[in-house]
Amino acid sequence: MATDQFKKQQLLRCAIAKLLAKMPKDLLQTPEAEMLAAEADEKVYNVIQLIYRTKNYEGTSKDYQFSRRMMEEHWNSGYNAAVRTLRHPEVLERPNGEDRFFTFDLARDGRE
Repeated sequence: MATDQFKKQQLLRCAIAKLLAKMPKDLLQTPEAEMLAAEADEKVYNVIQLIYRTKNYEGTSKDYQFSRRMMEEHWNSGYNAAVRTLRHPEVLERPNGEDRFFTFDLARDGRE
């Protein structure tokens, strides 16, 4: 949800930048245009989501179970997810779409 919200905000920032580029100079000097210019942004983003997937044997205790064994299991899970993700070279490519935003999640994108 946070990623979707960030993407929406970035789309708005890109739209503001494009709109400002088309505005006449006299309008660009208004307080409203200056406020919009402060928010304008045409950066690109690659968001790689490494989401821990609960194991079947983990019950509700996973939120407060911090034993050494469980922590090592979670760390290994994160490491393995990062290794599997980096096998997909597209995650490191610069986004070139209209939204200038790319997200990647192994499970969601059906690549597990």
